[in-house]
Amino acid sequence: MFTNHELVYRIETELERRPFCTQCGQPNTVTEHDGALWLECSALGEHRGGLRALLSFDLASFHTRRPILELAAA
Repeated sequence: MFTNHELVYRIETELERRPFCTQCGQPNTVTEHDGALWLECSALGEHRGGLRALLSFDLASFHTRRPILELAAA
């Protein structure tokens, strides 16, 4: 079980370590899905048109997407 302070510390630490996606340079953000908090490239949630969107989704596996912590454990 984590305290609120520990949760905030872990989130802030991840964002400080990896503020931008190494693939596209967009800012990383914290999202919640699949029972966990994730650090993800903000471009993964955008719906853009054109060539940039095509390249973004074709290379989506290379964008930042890593779990921070399981919410059930929090």
